[in-house]
Amino acid sequence: MIRIIILTFLTSFLNAQHNELIRYPVNSNIEILYAGDYKKGELDIGTLDKQWWGLYRKDNVSYIRKVKIRLDKLDADIQYDWEYRVSVEDNKNCIILFAGLDLNARKINFFTDNHIIYNNEEFTFEFGPYHTFLNSELKKTERLGDILRRDYSINLNYKSEKKFITQQLFLFPCYGEELVINLIWAGDLDNDGKTDFILQIPTPPNNELGHSTGLFLSSKADSEELVKLVAYFISVGC
Repeated sequence: MIRIIILTFLTSFLNAQHNELIRYPVNSNIEILYAGDYKKGELDIGTLDKQWWGLYRKDNVSYIRKVKIRLDKLDADIQYDWEYRVSVEDNKNCIILFAGLDLNARKINFFTDNHIIYNNEEFTFEFGPYHTFLNSELKKTERLGDILRRDYSINLNYKSEKKFITQQLFLFPCYGEELVINLIWAGDLDNDGKTDFILQIPTPPNNELGHSTGLFLSSKADSEELVKLVAYFISVGC
């Protein structure tokens, strides 16, 4: 009950500040989804009629292939209001599902999966003639009663002999704890020779609850960007 009161206070306070953490894609036809269980109202089953692709990792190899999604109806229990279970062949090794992308079945150059980014850590991706790295930077610290809020800027950087480009992907707020973000997967998903990312992102409106995922593609980036957020998935948690 105390946690709920604190979160309600933080939500009201932060909404009044209009602190934009991330810009979500508008009118994107790209979708991402996980195999797993969904609560009532979480899943739009109409989207399952689309062509879906699965990103897999097995024996240190990452690959993508078309998948057929199976949807099972679940009985709600006393604690959790479950509604559906989404599954595909080889659930165990499936990282994430995509729809709305023009893909081909193939092995994929990838650099990491399930890596945790900590405070001010740099994580490097070497691919081709450039050096790309993610880093975090503490931008703001603010005390809200007994709660300490730290806003971290999550940046993607490109460095070559001739230029250096940095792009802020989003602000990630932490309350009373240091930054911990899950880099779910990084590799060349769209086959353009540059790194794409599946990364934990802020959960609307202020990242207090849930675990959300963003898909960042290099091939969709504007001229002044390195990647663009093209799809996101929001989990409300337990």
